[in-house]
Amino acid sequence: MENQSLPEDQLLETERLILRPLQMGDAAGLLGLYAMPEVTEFTDIPTMKEEAQALRWIEQLNAMRSAGQGLRWGVFDRESGDLIGTCGFHHWDQSRRRAEVSYDLSPRYWGQGYMREALQAVLRYGFEQMRLHRIEALVDPRDTRSQNLLYGLGFKLEGVLRDHDFIKDRFQDDMVFALLEGEWKKQA
Repeated sequence: MENQSLPEDQLLETERLILRPLQMGDAAGLLGLYAMPEVTEFTDIPTMKEEAQALRWIEQLNAMRSAGQGLRWGVFDRESGDLIGTCGFHHWDQSRRRAEVSYDLSPRYWGQGYMREALQAVLRYGFEQMRLHRIEALVDPRDTRSQNLLYGLGFKLEGVLRDHDFIKDRFQDDMVFALLEGEWKKQA
């Protein structure tokens, strides 16, 4: 199976959110998000201290999208226009029709259903546009918010990979969650 190209415009809209690929002009908002240690705590994204780090990260995301390896959206509050999080796919294996989903959100928006709303649109895009059969998520066992979010979206816990990741100078276990296309269709 040859690499599928994605449309240039990957705009997704929900009731409260607009999701679009990040642009260089979003660097200040991204820095504001990733300067908060609680946002990057369970990720391999370093807590950012300067806008140049955000610009480099946006460049990496654009390169990943261009190479057909994944895509990540900025999550913008429809009312204020503020960048409040990011979410998307990486480790996209087109021949096996699977990808890994990841996400982050400003603490100001935690517990209000924003990331659930964003991920519902992203999962739909993954299954319908990217033709994924399986969407995986790797979660730090300490990240109970993320676990609850995934369970609520219909993901199933498949197991724990011991010392699977080396993040922020330590090995950590990863809980493996997955949602299959057929499971998603039953609940959609």
